[in-house]
Amino acid sequence: MEKTVEVIGVEHLKTVLSGLTPEEIVRPAFDNWIYAQRTGHTVLNLENAKVYGLGIEFNQLPLVDDIYIELFTIESTEDPIDAQELFSKSEYEEFLEFTSDEPCEYIPDIITDFCERNNIDEYERKIGILAYNFEKNERNNYNMWESSILNKYYDAIYEDHNPFKFSQSSL
Repeated sequence: MEKTVEVIGVEHLKTVLSGLTPEEIVRPAFDNWIYAQRTGHTVLNLENAKVYGLGIEFNQLPLVDDIYIELFTIESTEDPIDAQELFSKSEYEEFLEFTSDEPCEYIPDIITDFCERNNIDEYERKIGILAYNFEKNERNNYNMWESSILNKYYDAIYEDHNPFKFSQSSL
């Protein structure tokens, strides 16, 4: 028995994409990411145009009930922001002094401890840096980024979609 699902159209998808800020794209993935445990994704549901986060652990299968495309991903094996990028030059120098005062500089939460002691909003700063990097690296050419998302859209809705195969009707 074949299930029929109604998905949003291309123009609706383009409208949704153009209305998203970089923060709205990176935040759901970051919220669902856990270093060395779970990959964080920001996905767009093609049935209702909702953008949400999805965390997938190692060897876990993604949701099969939803038809979605990925907008942004943070792999579980990557730490997207290092301490040097997180802090200003003076803050980083203070951080280095702080880590040398601690018994072990490899404490997992040492950055969080430093941020709490210095009234730095670590979460918002990380979101801001991720959004900036996303805007600079992935969405700096909006048309190319939109085209890559449209290819994912066609891959999701057409089983035999080939982005390099054009017919007369698509030209």
